[in-house]
Amino acid sequence: MRNDASLQTLVDPGDLEAAFEAVAATSGEFSEACIALGLDPARDFRCSNLRDADFSKADLRGFDFRGADLRGSYGADVIFDSSTNFEGADLQGSCFATYYRELRLFKDNPMADRMYRTLLEGDPFEISSWFHARYRNQRERHSILKKADKRTAAILCQKLLADDIDLTKRTDLFYFLRSFTSSRTELHELMLSIFARQSENTPLIEKFTTIASSLHGHDSDVRNLIVQLCAAKSPRVRLSAFKASANTGIFMQNFESMKGLFLRQENAGLRKELILEAAIRLGRNHLAAVNRLALLDDVKAEDVLDLSELFEEAAGTQISAAITHRLDAIEARLNPHASHKKKISSKSSPVTPAIIYERQAEVLYSAPVLRTIFARDDPIRSMAARARLANRREHKEKQKSKLPR
Repeated sequence: MRNDASLQTLVDPGDLEAAFEAVAATSGEFSEACIALGLDPARDFRCSNLRDADFSKADLRGFDFRGADLRGSYGADVIFDSSTNFEGADLQGSCFATYYRELRLFKDNPMADRMYRTLLEGDPFEISSWFHARYRNQRERHSILKKADKRTAAILCQKLLADDIDLTKRTDLFYFLRSFTSSRTELHELMLSIFARQSENTPLIEKFTTIASSLHGHDSDVRNLIVQLCAAKSPRVRLSAFKASANTGIFMQNFESMKGLFLRQENAGLRKELILEAAIRLGRNHLAAVNRLALLDDVKAEDVLDLSELFEEAAGTQISAAITHRLDAIEARLNPHASHKKKISSKSSPVTPAIIYERQAEVLYSAPVLRTIFARDDPIRSMAARARLANRREHKEKQKSKLPR
């Protein structure tokens, strides 16, 4: 029976103060707090109140949570398996709920494992046909999966989504996400489970953010999880989440909070990476626009201008001088006997700060996420960059059309 009495009633005040000091000396993570308090995983968590607890990085193997209140608990990099006892625990809205449903299904239904292997190992087209037949109320032809009732099929699909499977199957699963989750709570539990158990599986989380945001970006639960992933430990997951949020409107719907996340110091490298990606797509000349030293080859991320530096006058002047110096050096190597006044090629025009600012604006407009912030913070410069890029593309198309076929 769960005991709801307060700690002050059950524990001596001196012992309670010592316990608080012991926990305060840790990082605050669940595992460290348990060790600091000398708690026994096999005994001290039965019928406990762990509602809304953060289990990030906790190894819960061997823990006994029988009868515990784990509603709303969550976490990343959480380890738990069949040795973790959830019997009689309240798991509603937690990262453990989906797993426990799977565990009970495979224990109670001897056919469940065979049906799951069919889904996991079967031909993607055949399984895709089953998805569409089952969830569009058409006639099913697959004999094994026909034996799966609605609840069994839903749990098997939820388990399949968390495994590293064929992209065709995964896309279909995301498409029918609402069909095999019976409620918003169950959908939330599924997403919490994926993040808790697979947060180190960067490729899977990247696919999750990209596909889920594209198909279900209007769903508040999906949007909230994508926003949470923007603060994930893995830089690659954060980058994927930022791109997904920018491409589906989630970034603009949560603009102030997303902008705050994106401009954190820990994301400096991601911002520079996005600028580089855009610059590389735009061409070699634009690399000079985002590189403090204007070195056109082997650009390093730490040399790329950050968002706050892009339109500073000092930075523009520095880049202009560096580019001019580089052009001088190139001309001197190519034409060593020319007079000093003729060393700059007649085809090379001075790269002024104004030109650099235009290039910076074009890079910003072409980069995921950065484009969103740029359009909101500097709409005039953003629209001008958009027009220049459109004109340049149009000019190139006209030039191509004039070439002999």
